[in-house]
Amino acid sequence: MLLIGDAAHAMSPVGGLGINYAVQDAVVAGNLLTKPLLDGRVTTDQLRAVQRKREWPVRIIHAFQTQLQKRVIATALRAQEQKTLHISWFIRVFTRIPFLRDVPPRMMALGVVRVRVEN
Repeated sequence: MLLIGDAAHAMSPVGGLGINYAVQDAVVAGNLLTKPLLDGRVTTDQLRAVQRKREWPVRIIHAFQTQLQKRVIATALRAQEQKTLHISWFIRVFTRIPFLRDVPPRMMALGVVRVRVEN
């Protein structure tokens, strides 16, 4: 049995990334397991290879989501309660530098590591 997506690693709803990572998991699994499945034999080592390939990108995105929750969303919610909004210097600088500003949306849309279906 191979668990992918939220069955393997529950994603926070922050950023709506669960479906992206489920599809990426499926692509990686397909790339690594197609031949063994066609040959009728999949080993635990091959299943571990799927896990190894997906584990660190998922850990990175989990850390990203946690920081987004703590630094942006929680701050906005507190500001709504207090009727004042204080944006940290880090966020102000981050959003003014085009390369840095573009990293989170690219990471959310394309993943930490881009995966492609192999022939």
